[in-house]
Amino acid sequence: MTGKTLLALVLSSVLLCAAIPALGGEAVPGQVARRGADDAMEKAPAAAAPAQAQQAGDPNAKALFESKCSMCHGIDRPLGKNKDRDGWTKTVTRMQKVNGCDITDAEAKTIVDYLVQIRGPAGK
Repeated sequence: MTGKTLLALVLSSVLLCAAIPALGGEAVPGQVARRGADDAMEKAPAAAAPAQAQQAGDPNAKALFESKCSMCHGIDRPLGKNKDRDGWTKTVTRMQKVNGCDITDAEAKTIVDYLVQIRGPAGK
């Protein structure tokens, strides 16, 4: 393979990879959702989380949330959103089932409880 051909293949691959996130769409069963898939469903940009709200809550639940959720994205991402219990349950379940994050059902419940406490509707 010549240098020009190799360069063309590499550039084509880079452009293709850059275009994939712009395609959007929702995840379907068996498809791994891209990080940030819930952004398109958010109605408005979230305000920054108040510092005191981030400090509240069970320290063990906070540690679990930070360890599990930071494996795929920064913790500032969920801490910048407000959702009710149903919203957080859907988000965490999607991370668990669709994205394949290693979260047990018991851990998911703990994480949802923590997020509802610190970033639920009352945290707005």
